[in-house]
Amino acid sequence: MKIQLINLQNPTLANCWLAVDEKTNKAALCDVGWYYDIVGEFIKKQGVEVEYILLTHGHFDHLMGAKAAAADLGAKIAIHALDKEGLSDTEVNLMGDFRVDAPFEPTTADIILNDGDTITIGESTLKVMHTPGHSAGSVCFIDEEGRNILSGDTVFYSTVGRTDLPTGSDADMYNSLKKIVALEGEYNIYPGHGPETTLSHERVRNIYIRRMNRN
Repeated sequence: MKIQLINLQNPTLANCWLAVDEKTNKAALCDVGWYYDIVGEFIKKQGVEVEYILLTHGHFDHLMGAKAAAADLGAKIAIHALDKEGLSDTEVNLMGDFRVDAPFEPTTADIILNDGDTITIGESTLKVMHTPGHSAGSVCFIDEEGRNILSGDTVFYSTVGRTDLPTGSDADMYNSLKKIVALEGEYNIYPGHGPETTLSHERVRNIYIRRMNRN
């Protein structure tokens, strides 16, 4: 599976990743904080068919463009059951708290995700790992064959997502990190904000994971 970053040209918004099954050119968009003409044109130039809008959690910077993207691309929106209200409620998705001056179109999920579910994209498969901590319904999407993780706001380069927002939890984040670290071997990690990283780097350099391993 090939994973590319789409530049949304707004540092407030989350990273938007295009995940492509290169054998079939079927694809998914992961975290669409904004959807406008440049994004659609980029996708069309790749010659891929986007089947899913995958959301790692229900905060505004990851999902504001979900409705427009789904309508334009004919894709299905997927989010964890515990964060689905973020698609329609600005109090849940924190737009009001952060005073975001941007259009938001409420919508609903086509697919409700739970831990252990799989999303088939062409001949590739993404496994859903429920990783609460940043929010109750945070997930990572795991490409076991290609050794890739779309980590949302669970794991960043050398750090982790904040846990002080509504439904966040230090204890949940600790348990989620344990699940990620327990994955065998090396993985590329594509986070919700900041640069790409690897699981081997995080095992050694992430202070939260190092602290966890000492306990």
